[in-house]
Amino acid sequence: MNIKILSANIKNIFDKNNVPSLSVIITNKDKNIFEQYHGYNHLEKKIPFDENSIVRIASMTKPITSLCIFQLIEKNLISLETKLEDIDKRFSKIKIVQLVDNNIKFKKANNKIKIKHLLNHTSGYGYQFLNPEIKYLVDQKLLQDIQDDGQDFLDAPILFEPGTKWNYGISTDLLGYIIEKLTNKKLNDYMKENLFDKLDMHNTTFKLNENNFKNLAYIYNYIDNGLMINKDIAKYQDDRVSRSFDSGGGGLVSTTQDYAKFMRLFLNNNNLIISQKSINLMKTNQIGKLEVESISSVDHGLAASLDYDDSVEKKFGYGFMINNNNTLQGRPKGSISWSGIFNSFFWIDFKHNIGCAIFMQMLPYLNEISLKTYYEIETCIYKNINK
Repeated sequence: MNIKILSANIKNIFDKNNVPSLSVIITNKDKNIFEQYHGYNHLEKKIPFDENSIVRIASMTKPITSLCIFQLIEKNLISLETKLEDIDKRFSKIKIVQLVDNNIKFKKANNKIKIKHLLNHTSGYGYQFLNPEIKYLVDQKLLQDIQDDGQDFLDAPILFEPGTKWNYGISTDLLGYIIEKLTNKKLNDYMKENLFDKLDMHNTTFKLNENNFKNLAYIYNYIDNGLMINKDIAKYQDDRVSRSFDSGGGGLVSTTQDYAKFMRLFLNNNNLIISQKSINLMKTNQIGKLEVESISSVDHGLAASLDYDDSVEKKFGYGFMINNNNTLQGRPKGSISWSGIFNSFFWIDFKHNIGCAIFMQMLPYLNEISLKTYYEIETCIYKNINK
């Protein structure tokens, strides 16, 4: 890998694309082999975005929570077949919701939700920005808005019989709740003790302190080819407001360097955090003949949509998406990946034994400029590798 050429190419990508901040890191199993930062934590105040910048990793929290579930499985506290309702009777009467002619109907679910369904997103749970049924319930004040603090959104109905379809939703938030229930610890405390401290991920947390707030990058909205600070998120940031609910599906903040340390776990054959058996389960297809399919957004302020390259067959393991073909950008078959709503992305490539993370802090998810930037960087990396 020619670091000098790669560095120049990525700087050029940043310079020509209108993104507020950008970090790119590549790691092998032992150390970072490439690292670059551009832009600002705060555009107007010209606060640089650098290796100390704290980023909202959003749904890139999910693989971390999923790994912690496997720690509990290895301790025989649960299994993949454990039913959700056996952990908490709160979930013993989950209903399937249907939206017909703007009317909500419910019916009893016959299948039971199991830990494996939550890990591979076949539980039936959805998201309010992707599924009109869930958005309707939130709009009608029948269900807590997930953007509000608290855990009442966990009482959402499901959209189909567990195990029969793949759908992206709040499943991993349920897994975070399960970790708290089984360990009698806040999710932040469990992760700190069992993962973050062991990996020296000292800037990864659900609980922002003054130093985190000081280095936290602001979120910008990409509107009409321009950038505008997201005032709602900025208010919480300026007022130093932290959430009381530790969202296992999307609540962590971190740094680019910290996330590289997490990716290394899956590049090493031996570690003290999780067994290779568990890693193999996490990174291989766990949805059988089902596929990860595109989902249209019902809230375009948050997400353009979950659009994926139709030329690549996509499966899902226990915490990661898996591409069953080479991507158009050059990433090889069998790589695992996921992303976050503020346009952060990562993948782990087992052919070349590297992990790569790309962070931008902007909305909506997969807007044209962030997606263009992501694809151009991925293409640039693999052109460099394959020379």
